[in-house]
Amino acid sequence: MKKFLPLLFLAVCQVAYAGWDGVDESTNVPISMSTSRPEKFKRGETVEVFDYADRNYHEVEIEHIKSHGENVKYEVYDKDMYMERVFIMNGKHR
Repeated sequence: MKKFLPLLFLAVCQVAYAGWDGVDESTNVPISMSTSRPEKFKRGETVEVFDYADRNYHEVEIEHIKSHGENVKYEVYDKDMYMERVFIMNGKHR
C-alpha cells in the first residue's frame, strides 16, 4: 500500500492540473497555462505557465490578447525570466 500512494498522488495531480496547451512562438516549445477558464483572462492578470523547455513553472503577466485564426495569441511578460514572450494557444483547451 505504501508504494501505491505516491503513484495515486501523481495521478491525482495530473488530473487536477487542467491546463491549456500552446507553444512559445519564438522557440516552438510547448507550454501549458494553468487554467480551466481561459476566457476569463484579462490584460494585466498574472497567470502560471508550465514551460517544457526548462520544465519549470513561470509567472507571466498578460500584456495583449489577440485572435490568431482558430488559436489565441498572448503577448506576456515572463516575471521569472525577465523578458517578453509570445504564446500561441490552441483554440480548443482541455
